[in-house]
Amino acid sequence: MIKMKKNMKRVFFFYSLLFILIIAHLLYLIIFEKETSINSYNPRLNMIDNSIKRGIIFDTNGTTLAETVTSGGSIKREYYYPEEFCHIIGYMPKGKSGLEAKSNFTLQELDNELLQRANAIFSEENIPRGNNIFITIDSNLQHYIYEKLGRSKGAVVVMEPKTGKILSMVSYPSFNPIEIERDWDKLKDDDKNSPLLNRATQGLYPPGSTFKILTAGAEIETNPNYSDFSYTCKGEDFFDRKKIRCFNSTVHGKVDIYSALEHSCNTFFATIGQKIGSNILSLYAQKAMFNTPLEFTLEYNKSSFTLSNDSKPTEVVETAIGQGKTLVSPLHMAMITSAVANKGIMMKPYIIDRIESYSREPLKTTVPTEMSVLFSEQTSIKLTEMMKKVVDSGTGAEAKIKGITIAGKTGTAETPSGADHAWFTAFAPAEDPKIAVTVLLENAGNGSEAIPITRDIIEYILK
Repeated sequence: MIKMKKNMKRVFFFYSLLFILIIAHLLYLIIFEKETSINSYNPRLNMIDNSIKRGIIFDTNGTTLAETVTSGGSIKREYYYPEEFCHIIGYMPKGKSGLEAKSNFTLQELDNELLQRANAIFSEENIPRGNNIFITIDSNLQHYIYEKLGRSKGAVVVMEPKTGKILSMVSYPSFNPIEIERDWDKLKDDDKNSPLLNRATQGLYPPGSTFKILTAGAEIETNPNYSDFSYTCKGEDFFDRKKIRCFNSTVHGKVDIYSALEHSCNTFFATIGQKIGSNILSLYAQKAMFNTPLEFTLEYNKSSFTLSNDSKPTEVVETAIGQGKTLVSPLHMAMITSAVANKGIMMKPYIIDRIESYSREPLKTTVPTEMSVLFSEQTSIKLTEMMKKVVDSGTGAEAKIKGITIAGKTGTAETPSGADHAWFTAFAPAEDPKIAVTVLLENAGNGSEAIPITRDIIEYILK
């Protein structure tokens, strides 16, 4: 009898331990692996609860972007700006993507289930409605930028530097979510154009000379005599037997850090990179959130920075001018640019402004959040002056707009095959920044190719 009691206790403790482990694992999934539940490959996302009418997605002004309608007894999801917002709103029912995936359970959640189901009995549709989402984007601005980008492969991100609010995010090639079932096989197999890829958040590209913003900031903050250093550019130079050329082998002559950024002198910044070394560059890449989750709502890829103590000298100089193995997304470059505009403080990017119940009761509003201090305020002021010269008389002169002071940086990113990628990233007005705009054009050649669309966007918003 005593032996039986001991065995029963052992069984009890064994099953109790299993129960505790199961609970611990569930808590781990909820807290640390919550992305799994909203991953587009999760089969639960394909399950449509026909007893709930999925919530509406609005733009920042209350314009309907996506809603569920009933027609002839069937339920259908309608998209009113399909291609302009396809990478943001996403699609269904081939799995889900975009906000349709990331906010799936919010859109299908009933704020007051008992009351809503009771009210639904007496309504025409007889279906309660889920919560609504208001995003930060103005549909008119989104349409304007989508038209400006035209048929150029690439991405545009417009951000509010002081808050991290995304004002526009466009990626092309795009697709029509209304026809997703019909076009699915064609879309997913199109490796050449990758229309399902949100290039603004998931595309990773060499930053080219836009990275010199970080290199210049690192030099300013770690070398008290940075302004005294000068270098004579001959159009090209050797660094540990690695030849670094300026664009078109242009000879810039004697330059300091101000004129070097203004004219994007590669050999000057290669020299700076060699001088400050991999540790300093790595420190500022870390401050800039490379290799770190950005905690953004939509699907994104982390930007990559690979320098270490073991890196070769040639890797260091290549990295300092934005080449080598460094990769960055247009969203992340907009964040870095915004940090300079915001006195060195990098804000967390956000695209959901607020969530409201079916009856328009506020449930949650996004509060701007600091992510990192990239530079001191004084360094940011100096970088702003340098980036203003880029537009006033340097490589970004085509971006000038009468009556608006713009600070910007061009970038030409070399690729393993095909023409170079073109970057232009800027903020305005420079004296009190309201917007930061980053444009990336795939295989467009010289970075100046990205300037006209950036200029037009800034003028459209501010004028």
